[in-house]
Amino acid sequence: MVLFHDYYPLLLLALPATHARQAAFSLADEHWTPLHAIRTVAVVGAGPAGLQAAVALQENGLSVRLFERAPAPGGNWFFSEQLPAREKYPSNSGDPMDEEAETPRPTTVEYVDGDDGKTLEERWREHWAPRPVWKDMRINAPTAVTKLPDVNYPPGTPWEALVHDLQRHVRAYASLHGLNVLDAPNVTSYSTLVEGLNKVGDSWKLTLRRMQPFSGTVYASRLRVDVWEESFDAVVVAVGHFPKPYIPDIPGIHEWSRVRMADGRWPLYHAQSFRHPERYANKTVLIVGSSVSATGIAREIAPYVSRLCVSARRNPNREFYDLNIVLAWPENTEKLGELLEFMSFDTDALPETLVGGKIRVREWGGAGETILEGIDEVILATGYRRETFVPHLVDPVTFSNLHWTGHYIHDPTLAYAHAVRPWTHGRYQSLGFARVWRDPPTARLPSQRQMWEDYVQAKWQFGAPLDIFPQEAMVRKYLAWLNAEALELGGPMVEPLPTEAREVYAYYTSRRWRKDFIDHDDFVRFDELPQREWPKPGPPL
Repeated sequence: MVLFHDYYPLLLLALPATHARQAAFSLADEHWTPLHAIRTVAVVGAGPAGLQAAVALQENGLSVRLFERAPAPGGNWFFSEQLPAREKYPSNSGDPMDEEAETPRPTTVEYVDGDDGKTLEERWREHWAPRPVWKDMRINAPTAVTKLPDVNYPPGTPWEALVHDLQRHVRAYASLHGLNVLDAPNVTSYSTLVEGLNKVGDSWKLTLRRMQPFSGTVYASRLRVDVWEESFDAVVVAVGHFPKPYIPDIPGIHEWSRVRMADGRWPLYHAQSFRHPERYANKTVLIVGSSVSATGIAREIAPYVSRLCVSARRNPNREFYDLNIVLAWPENTEKLGELLEFMSFDTDALPETLVGGKIRVREWGGAGETILEGIDEVILATGYRRETFVPHLVDPVTFSNLHWTGHYIHDPTLAYAHAVRPWTHGRYQSLGFARVWRDPPTARLPSQRQMWEDYVQAKWQFGAPLDIFPQEAMVRKYLAWLNAEALELGGPMVEPLPTEAREVYAYYTSRRWRKDFIDHDDFVRFDELPQREWPKPGPPL
């Protein structure tokens, strides 16, 4: 669920008004303690979650280094006209970055146009991975609950803010705390890819690769790449959950992916490269997929195209979460079933367009098949691959080995920002990281034995973003833990979500998702609900 929470210091006896309604929290008899004092922390990622983690850590007296592969903060809400590097077709054929040979470190390498068959522009885009947001993209939640602490949106900003509003908001938060580009070179390192993370002795060693032009712009005559290592007492990984596009292994997709038009553009590509709807004027476009990106792009290009086709399998989450409004198709959409095959071209050589190609699909709602022809462009809105950045430690599908707080149970000096809604849950999780690691701590983890028992029993599972009450349960769990620890150890109390924000969220979801999906009375009832009666999470999105 999307929620926003402030926190403010209170005297220990001055409890928030809602404290009595928080879930009871039993303090553990035994607690985890680090083998040595934690002084230095690396934060990987400068989106909403990573920035909040860096701020909380600094405010609790820890020395922080913030690394971000993009040239500025923003995470997935950093819009750029640049497009991501070309994907592999299909995904299981490998990843472009996997092919790079390991570079000795520390070292500095210079690249010029044409080295290894790549232009400087291609090398730069491959390095920083431009984000999958388009020019007029809007967030599907109101600004009241997509707001970072201490920073307000300008008056008049619509509830469904544009990507540019969100980008400015995140940068304002970064600037407020001295974490924007060039604010504090000894703290932040932008355009820096973290290539490796390993525990060596008592420290976490990061292998780092920073890319920058020698002069003026990225398209200067040379690119400079610095590769080096740094070590830290603890690490927060805040890189998101789905950073890489998923390209399904559809028969014929590899052959079709090699078609390139005379102007150099690819007519078949993943939705992460969609930017401007105007360029689809008078074209016949096929969108493959049925979730948020597919329906969002369809609504953007519908006024411009001459024909809009959609190939989609049945989406069970549409029925479970009743997302008919969120996932609505434009009226001029031709609905088709599952895409079965990109059929071989009739010519010996690859054509320069897809127009002469044939695509075999199922009929919508039936078992019959039909052939699509005359398609100008194919947009694969087929989603993204789960990735945790440390798959050898945390499984990208199950998020294995993590305590509900995000700490890595084998070694809690590593933490993963797994909060489903980083704008709001991120504040609580960041405080949890910082208060556990600071010296002296103002929050504690149970013993590793107890954390493993809870983990094996699947005791704390909080579901997907649209699981309203399991997500509310997560917030209550953080509130109870942080405030109970603050009462015993000292430190500021944490305030719950303001009533006004709850009202806005209830009204918005009723209008934007479906009527009576959630209302204020539901929140009030949930405040009184015992922990043993908390609802179980629904299926993942």
